[in-house]
Amino acid sequence: MTIIKSQKIKQLKAKLKELEEVKLKEALAKYGEAYQESGAAWQENAAWELADEEVSVIRAMIAEVKAEIKNLEYPLSASSQLDPPSGREGSK
Repeated sequence: MTIIKSQKIKQLKAKLKELEEVKLKEALAKYGEAYQESGAAWQENAAWELADEEVSVIRAMIAEVKAEIKNLEYPLSASSQLDPPSGREGSK
């Protein structure tokens, strides 16, 4: 079953909202708690490291969803994101 473009964008925006307003806030709260509990030794705290990794993963997911939304809304801009030619191919 094919999802039409507008439905897909709507689904992605809902997912983005959940990631930003729920998941990221929860992860940042855990991050803050782990940081406060660890005091000066936060670098050696496993709970802080896990919370830091979770925040990083959620931020990466948010970036992916935003990119997918942008590519659906502005398909021409997706092709302009490709690396420009270096100019070497035409050299003799």
